[in-house]
Amino acid sequence: MQFLKGKGQTAFMWGIGIYAILLSVFSITAHYSNTKSFEDTYKDLIKKKEILSQIRINLLKSVEMEKDAVMALTDEESQDFADQSTVASSAVEQNLRLLHTLTDASHLQDEKKLIAEFDSCWMELHKLDKTILELAVQNTNLKASALSREKGAEAMERFEHALKEIGQSYTDIPNEGRVEKSIGNALTNGLKIYNLHSPHIAESSDEKMDKIEAEMKAEENDVLKSFDELSGITGEEHRESLSKAKKAFSDFMDVTTMVIKLSRQNSNIKSLEISLGRKRKVTAQCDEVLAAFQETVQSRNFKATR
Repeated sequence: MQFLKGKGQTAFMWGIGIYAILLSVFSITAHYSNTKSFEDTYKDLIKKKEILSQIRINLLKSVEMEKDAVMALTDEESQDFADQSTVASSAVEQNLRLLHTLTDASHLQDEKKLIAEFDSCWMELHKLDKTILELAVQNTNLKASALSREKGAEAMERFEHALKEIGQSYTDIPNEGRVEKSIGNALTNGLKIYNLHSPHIAESSDEKMDKIEAEMKAEENDVLKSFDELSGITGEEHRESLSKAKKAFSDFMDVTTMVIKLSRQNSNIKSLEISLGRKRKVTAQCDEVLAAFQETVQSRNFKATR
């Protein structure tokens, strides 16, 4: 009995020893496991910070390049800035996918909520960008302005020169007053049409553009009436000059038609309105979400390094 009792005590002591060894092994394993988990988490935090910073940089770059595309004075410049904006947006998309991977792996609800908010904001911003850039590279208002300034002015100059040719030969003779009046009316009404190009190009309201075009039409009819009057009182020797005036005015009205067509599309004005309106608000919302995300990651990073 004494032998069995001693044997039992020995087994009990062995059991305690084995338990102590297992406990030590478990503690060491848990320690290294927690250390490895901490290392992975810390690396993820650093990576998130880098990605968020890149997203914010490329987001703002995309916005700036889009604004430059809207304000550019040539098709080439508009397209170049639009391409740069698209490249920056693509970089945002790429970094956003990486951020999704890290956020999904961390299972942190606050980060999931923030990235969902940014996804929604970014989707709207991306749609606005697409619309703005498509309009900006068309440059219809700038093209209308250039057409008016160049071909419109050239046709109006020929019109004025031809009318002056008629007037110069009608001095100190009968009908001089009637000829001068008709020439003056024709030139004045033509110049009024030309002066209405700019307000039409700058106008964004269809209703107001309708009114401007009605004024142009009325002035055009007055020019044609002056031509009829001149045809009735000028001689054969002035037919060529009158024909030149009519041809120049016809060319000018063709330019006016093209100016109106381009102006009606209003691509520059529409893109600018969207850029300075809804786009600016959505951009601010997206940036606020990114700033909140950075603060969240930074606070978690601080706790991990304490």
